Amino acid sequence: MRQDSRANAAIFILDEFLAGQNLNAILSRWAKNNRYAGSSDRESIRNIVFDILRVKKTFTFILKKEKQLINGRALVFLYSVFYSLPLDDIFTGQKYAPETLNIHERTFSETAKGNNDRDFEVVDNVPDFLIDEFKRSLSSEFNNVMRLLEKRAPVSIRVNALKSDSLSVLGMLNLEGIEGKISKKVKYGIEIVGNPRRLTQIQAFKDGYFEVQDLHSQKTIEGLPIKEDTKILDYCAGAGGKILSIACLLNGNGRFFVNDLDKKKLIEADLRAKRAGIKLKRLNIKNMRKHRSSFDYILADVPCSGSGTWRRNPQQKWRITPGSLKENLNRQTLILNEVKDLIKKNGFLFYITCSLLKIENEEIVDNFLIQNKNFCLCNKENITIDALGDGFFCAVLQKKN
Repeated sequence: MRQDSRANAAIFILDEFLAGQNLNAILSRWAKNNRYAGSSDRESIRNIVFDILRVKKTFTFILKKEKQLINGRALVFLYSVFYSLPLDDIFTGQKYAPETLNIHERTFSETAKGNNDRDFEVVDNVPDFLIDEFKRSLSSEFNNVMRLLEKRAPVSIRVNALKSDSLSVLGMLNLEGIEGKISKKVKYGIEIVGNPRRLTQIQAFKDGYFEVQDLHSQKTIEGLPIKEDTKILDYCAGAGGKILSIACLLNGNGRFFVNDLDKKKLIEADLRAKRAGIKLKRLNIKNMRKHRSSFDYILADVPCSGSGTWRRNPQQKWRITPGSLKENLNRQTLILNEVKDLIKKNGFLFYITCSLLKIENEEIVDNFLIQNKNFCLCNKENITIDALGDGFFCAVLQKKN
């Protein structure tokens, strides 16, 4: 596809998103309806859309100030000006391309060029209703985190130590034209610095030698006080990333259980476990009662705002509302109360979020401890978002004997 055709596709996708549709569903539907587009085309279009959504508030601020419509074309236009892209190669007016620039767009682009892009004022690209909560939670790190959230997320993998080692996997990546370097932050992490698009296509991935996993997610798991040959439940397992990371650290020695409301994600967890050489056992509401007071460790990676991972999923920050945040807070408290009786005495409960907000982190844990005197706080840690990884919170709670 030509550059102008990719831009036109991004305009269509953004218009659908602004109309309220789910971004992942839009991208999937577009790919299905445009099979001529290759993987590199799809990746380029996705990058344009995601780059724009990371700074959507900046662009919409400008459009409101200029009294212009907020639509896909306007956002792609500002994106092109912001990154000094050749406008006449994008807005060509050809078939399957955006129309040529109108008078206002041409004037704005010339003014912005003359002002060295000073027209793009610094705007904090998070929902207005959360600004004060971010400032309270991040304190002196607020401005730095706001700028980081505007950038693309780093890509990293976790080597499966049950099947290989970091140096061997690094060699496999190099043979496939994927550039990586061994991380100094975590035990089995590799930072991907070139050609990440092919990661899940190569044989080493299909054979279970590694999984794509954020370095800070790995760091969170490595910090947990878990011993081998114990019984462990990942209560909100999703696709199983964290329980598989635990299993790897324990050399596969343990009994690993998973639960999640989303059965499709559990199917993916089963596939990943099979690939990694790990056995997972599913639990559900019916058989959960049999395991009362039996788990040494329970991982509660609860649903949250996801604010620590918004670089990866920028649509999430524009879909959150005060109402959905309140639902998350209620759900987080409910999950802690659901799992507390499943832990044996002296067992551990790990409360984890990928949120940067105190209201979802420390305050949920503090309220739980007030209501449950038979638990104590052993440790808590905020892993801050940076150039190498996402933001996470983890509290280690122990059930008293």
